[in-house]
Amino acid sequence: MRAILLSVITLISVCQSANRNLITLNEETWTDILRGEWMVEFHAPWCPACKDLQKAWHAFADWSKDLNINVAEVDVTVNPGLSGRFLVTALPTIY
Repeated sequence: MRAILLSVITLISVCQSANRNLITLNEETWTDILRGEWMVEFHAPWCPACKDLQKAWHAFADWSKDLNINVAEVDVTVNPGLSGRFLVTALPTIY
């Protein structure tokens, strides 16, 4: 039981770490990418390929500080203007 509890706590901390480094961009904050190095994923919650990418994208975000880059995501269903601004024609798209 103790080992299971320790495993769950470790898993939660790893997930929180990745989420902490993943930046969510929107219509108000997208100009942040004008400063520094960025990798931005455009996705939609209904997209199967986007769902398949999420685990790897969160792991990549966890490495972002070591790589000296910013890792972000944009939900195009919430921010459709950004998909037009960046000429996104397929999902997922990574810039």
